[in-house]
Amino acid sequence: MPVALFSSPSPPVLSYRQSAWLKGIALLIWAWLCLTFPVQARVLLRVGIAVNKPQVTLGSSTGARLLNAQGQPLAEVQAMQPLRATRSGAGVSLAGQQGQRLYLQPTSPDGLVFINQNWYRGLVELIPGENGVIAINQVGLDDYVSSVVGSEMGHRFPLEALKAQAVASRTYALYHRGRRSNQPFDLGDGVDWQVYKGVAAESSRTQAAARETAGQVLIHQGQLINAVFHSSAGGHTDDAGNVWLESLPYLQGVPDFDQNSPVFSWTATIPAQQIQQLASGIGAIRSVEVLRSSPWGRAMMLRLTGSQGSKDLNAGEFRRLLGLRSTMIAISPRGAATTTASLTPVTGSPPAFFEIQGRGYGHGVGMSQWGAAGMAGQNYSYQQILSHYYRNTGLALVEGR
Repeated sequence: MPVALFSSPSPPVLSYRQSAWLKGIALLIWAWLCLTFPVQARVLLRVGIAVNKPQVTLGSSTGARLLNAQGQPLAEVQAMQPLRATRSGAGVSLAGQQGQRLYLQPTSPDGLVFINQNWYRGLVELIPGENGVIAINQVGLDDYVSSVVGSEMGHRFPLEALKAQAVASRTYALYHRGRRSNQPFDLGDGVDWQVYKGVAAESSRTQAAARETAGQVLIHQGQLINAVFHSSAGGHTDDAGNVWLESLPYLQGVPDFDQNSPVFSWTATIPAQQIQQLASGIGAIRSVEVLRSSPWGRAMMLRLTGSQGSKDLNAGEFRRLLGLRSTMIAISPRGAATTTASLTPVTGSPPAFFEIQGRGYGHGVGMSQWGAAGMAGQNYSYQQILSHYYRNTGLALVEGR
């Protein structure tokens, strides 16, 4: 029977009614729920690993079964036997079997599957793509989270930081699951989603982070949040509305604790010609000016001025095109063009390059991973880390879906 819980740090059950019970009673109920309902085991994710490939190599660490779309066995597969999946007509083909949808499932509970060069927990689902075959890893939520924590943060950070990452990654996955209707899977495995490298990224510490936060997610007004995160904010995170189009009450700028980040400050030197290519028609580049910044110092709009005109460019696009670490930047012209014959500066000539002094790494919204490590190093709990970076949120226990 559903039981209402108090607010975080004692996680309530998602979608349960709020209650005015005393926190001590809520803590007892929370402990009872964790022992009684291991709900995270019922949540599966479908992660697109190899998408629209001419062929995909698959196999299992143990004996496995090849199943059709109805779950009926089609063939037995030996352990460590590599198989090639290809598109076949309107379906897929594997081990001499064809179908609109095929599954490769280890027969042993501790069996692993491999997709091309990487090992994964769970099973493999094969479907036809527009230009080839799509291999999808069906994996339990917290096995997925353990790998993502290792893929995104590693395992050397303090455990409380890893646990904060586990809750953020679990929330992010469930929030984004199925939101991109043009994709035939819940999530991808790359940086456009969150990085998932399978078993290779796991460790005992990432597994502990997933296990000790099992089923916990972040909510705002009873709904899952978009728990975005980044490497380092350079001293202060930013509002989502300053970086993207949508302002969100739980993604507001807060002081960061990332002073020990290796990318807290950095310098990049970019040839003037490379920047000039971003704005065709303006002539020889003369200057790059920050037109508008957020209150926390993150560039929002830039103006590139040349000998024949100027062009305004979104700072996020400028960062992407030049491969910069962040948009918390200051830009200065350096050097001067030289004549080919004398190699001496030409009076009034455009700069030879631009020096970009920057801070942080990533979009700067939500949780800073190096900041989480800094807070954990000061004995903050993962609950405190999460409430600092995700304002106006609480923890909840997700129900099996």
